[in-house]
Order: sequence, then C-alpha cells, then structure tokens
Amino acid sequence: MTKGEGGVDHPGAAELEQFLLGEMAPRQAAGVIAHLLRGCERCRQGMAPLAAAMFATGPLAPEPAPNSPSEYDFPLFKAIAAASRYASASRQAVTRIPENLSLTEQEVPALADPASDECMRAHRGRLEALLQRCRALRYEDPEVMVLTASLAVTLAERLPGDLARPADVADLRARAWAELGNSYRVADQLALAESSLAKAVEIAGQGTGDPLLLARLMDLTASLYSDQRKFKEAHQLLDCVYRLYVRLGDGHAAGRTLVSKGISLGYALKSEEAVRLLAAGIRQIEAARDPKLACAAVHGLLWCLLDCGYATDVERLLESVRPLYRILGDPLSELRMRWLEGRIAFAFDDQTEAERAFLQVRQGLEKAELPYDAALVSLDLAAVWLQKGRTPEILVLIDEMVAIFRARNIRREVLGALLMLQDALRADTATATLLRAVSSELWRTERFAGRSSELAP
Repeated sequence: MTKGEGGVDHPGAAELEQFLLGEMAPRQAAGVIAHLLRGCERCRQGMAPLAAAMFATGPLAPEPAPNSPSEYDFPLFKAIAAASRYASASRQAVTRIPENLSLTEQEVPALADPASDECMRAHRGRLEALLQRCRALRYEDPEVMVLTASLAVTLAERLPGDLARPADVADLRARAWAELGNSYRVADQLALAESSLAKAVEIAGQGTGDPLLLARLMDLTASLYSDQRKFKEAHQLLDCVYRLYVRLGDGHAAGRTLVSKGISLGYALKSEEAVRLLAAGIRQIEAARDPKLACAAVHGLLWCLLDCGYATDVERLLESVRPLYRILGDPLSELRMRWLEGRIAFAFDDQTEAERAFLQVRQGLEKAELPYDAALVSLDLAAVWLQKGRTPEILVLIDEMVAIFRARNIRREVLGALLMLQDALRADTATATLLRAVSSELWRTERFAGRSSELAP
C-alpha cells in the first residue's frame, strides 16, 4: 500500500497487478477488495472500467462495445486468473482413454438386468464417462473422439426402449448421437455429422423435452452450420440458444454461446460485430470451468481487434494475456499466439519478425497435419515476401497450396482464387490488395482456422 492524500493507503501498481492476475494471497486480496468497495475515487478512476466490471451485476445481455480496447483489460486479466488457478486441476480431472482400450462393439458388455434401477445408473455413468472423454479428445485426437462417440452410441442403443422411463432412455440416446455428430464435425466429416445430428434430433422428440438437451442440440447444429458456411442460420440458432440459457439461469453457458457466435462472425469477416460479442462473452464465462474456452475467446478478441486496426492496443494486451496461452500446455495455443505475434509485427512493418513468426507457425501447423491453417499462414508469409519482391518463392507457396487443395477436393472458388493469384504473380501484376482479397476469400469460404481453434460447446 502507498500513502495518498489524507494519509489513506492505496494499493500500489505491483499489488494491483498481483490482484488482477489472481496471484495475491487471500488475506491481502481481501484488503484490496475492501479498499475498492469503500469507494476510493482515485483507485476507481485508475482501474475504471476494470473495477466496475468486477463488482457490477446486471443482465446477461451483450453489452455495447467499449470505446477503446483498453477497456478489455480487466475481463482478460480475470480470465487469466481463473484459468490459471484451475487449469491443472481440470487437466487432472479429465478421464483419459487408456491406450489399451478396445472400442469394438463385441466388447460392449450385455446388460444383465436392464430393467433394474441399478443397471440404469451404471449404464448412465458409463455413458457420461464416454461423453466426457469425447469432449476432452476434441482438442487432442478427433479420430479417437469419433471412435469413443461411436462406442457411446452403441451402449445407448443397447438400452431397451421398454424400461420404466423410456423418455429418459431417449434422452441418453439423443445425447450419444449428438456427440457422435459433433465428433464427425470436428473430424471434418460434415455429411456424417449432419446425419448423426439429425438422428439425435429425431430421438430427442421421443424424450423428456429437457431444455438443456434442446440447447445442446441447437448449439452443435449451429457449429455445423458455421462449418458449412451457413452463417445466417448458425447465428439464428445461437440467438435461440442464448435466450434459452438465460431463462435457465446458466450465465456461463450463455456466455459460451456469445463466444461461439463471436468467433463465427470473425470467420465471416465481421470483425467489429465479433469484438462486441466476444467481449461480452468473456465477461460472462467462468474460465475456471473451461480454461480452453477462455483462451479461445481471448484469442478471438485480440485477432478481431487487430483486424479492426488496433495493433498498438493488441500488442499491449497480448503482453498481459500470454500466461493464458501457456497454462494449458497445448502446442496449438502456442502456435496461435505466435501467429498473432507475426500479424502484429506485420502491422508495424517489422518484416523480419513477421517472416520469422509465420515460418515458425507454418512449420508447426504442417507438423500437426493442419494444412488449411498452414495455407492461411502461407498467405500471410506471401504478403511479407511480396513487399520484398520475392515473387518466385511466393509462386512455390501457391503451387504447394493448389496441389494440396486439389488432392482434398476443396471448393472450386478457393482454387479459383488461388489460380487467379498465381496468374497475377506470373504476370508480375500481383498487389497487396489482391493478396488480401484472396486471403479473405479463403477465410470466408473454408473456415480453415476452425480446426485448431473452434469452440464447439
């Protein structure tokens, strides 16, 4: 504490930093909170709107976009504090799939007495464990996620439909099919995802009408619509999901929905709208419940702020939120942070640092077998090389991208944009404006970044 006018003790800058990052001992933090709550005008002005964001209560509706990116400081610090406090505990709590686990249908045990309550409880517990594993695996291994969800569906379908509570059985089956649909979506098998989610909706019609199950199904369908470039339909569904979670009083889930919609708007290149929703979502989510969601939300906010031209503010904010990228122990989070660093450097015309960052990220994404993301980084790298007149090297990048996309049956409009850029480069008429247009087309058309940073609930 430092002395101010009238001999009043005020928290020093270092103490406030500790407090905001959640690193202060409880007794010391209590003193800072008490000081702020007494209405110290000096500290309130110094922290505004940070203190207000911490102590205010109000409706869950999205708030207007702040006037300056500096107003995002406190929600970001709050997310770091909560995520860092609970990330390790969350990792330990997640049940991981043993390496020797067989996922064959033949090894699914038969139900000795399926009509008994004890059997129903045991079966529900096993299904819950499998569904929890699916959600953990989406960040690590989509293929094993699909296998795990398939096992959950097999278990659910083995429950007889003539039990005492057939509606409960229908709910369980709908949840399993929904998780399988989401697993297919994450694994980029969108046709199978669509059919599985449709099956989940059909089965849910025979269930209890649980509003949480309805919200989950709409949430996952909205994620699928985003992948299919049906942004309008996705946003309409997410609006319904948000209102439903508000009625149910689940502020975290409502905030997660805002984050999902914000990221979807970012993919649709509506960065200003995305910023407003992501900022509101960050204020509402409980980072302790889902540190990876907090990291994705913060990253999306910084990315969209940079697109809006706030390079100086994003650079400052990134320095503050670095711990959030690192506490999760996720290599892809580190790559996303490095990619953002490269884009910041490019905005400041630091071509050397931008090139170094983009090369590192591209190499990491290729190693992780994420060609879509690597393609977008390649276009950022091409923008650097275009300023340096390194056209032959850009042509090599574009040739590689065209070959990969043709092999993967990527949409013709994407290939058309790349081939147009290729022709312009060969004719020595390529410009930075053309390169940005092609990059925007790829973002808008394929939603490449979703495979490494998406928010499926």
